[in-house]
Amino acid sequence: MPLRRADPNAASMNHSRKRGSPNASSDRPAKRIDARTKQTGNLRRNTVARDAQTQTLDVVLNNASQTKLQIYVCGEGSGGELGLGPKNATNVKTPRVNSNLAGVVSVATGGMHAAALTADNRILTWGVNDLFTLGRDTTWDGGVRDVDEENSDTESEAELNPKESTPTAIPSSSFPPGTEFVQVAAGDSTTFALTDKGLVYGWGTFRVSSLPASDF
Repeated sequence: MPLRRADPNAASMNHSRKRGSPNASSDRPAKRIDARTKQTGNLRRNTVARDAQTQTLDVVLNNASQTKLQIYVCGEGSGGELGLGPKNATNVKTPRVNSNLAGVVSVATGGMHAAALTADNRILTWGVNDLFTLGRDTTWDGGVRDVDEENSDTESEAELNPKESTPTAIPSSSFPPGTEFVQVAAGDSTTFALTDKGLVYGWGTFRVSSLPASDF
């Protein structure tokens, strides 16, 4: 049987295949580098997203009206809803200018309360505060008025709670520094205020027949 002579080229090829492993190992660092690059890219995208969100909150989206309104009120105001103060404010049969609302640029009425925004960025509230709709403390140690003794548009010594019947600003400390309001709104027992950045602040009580009352 004839002997086969080993092919030196084949041996060198096998040897080169064995030594070709460095090429495979050189691919591994490249993959690790690619993974680090992707991770870095994700971090950069997340950072950009956070920066964009922060910038969005800093963008002015709304502007308050600069037109000062003259507010007329009339009707029954035994709960201070007319905002005329503690005296002579229960049964107003004809529209009357409310001088307590001078400088108001936005106004909203709820069930038994009201709110207004002034040109100098104050939120005034007045009316019944039993359900925290006024957003401020209205505790009063004064007497109790008998509504039945009140006559229409006549002078009387009986007084309403002055802290409810007189439009009064919610303390600025109730909101973050620098908050600028542009509009107010009111529900049956809720009050809301829209800021120039598009944020909405709300307070009062939410009621629905199928759920218990919830204060916020």
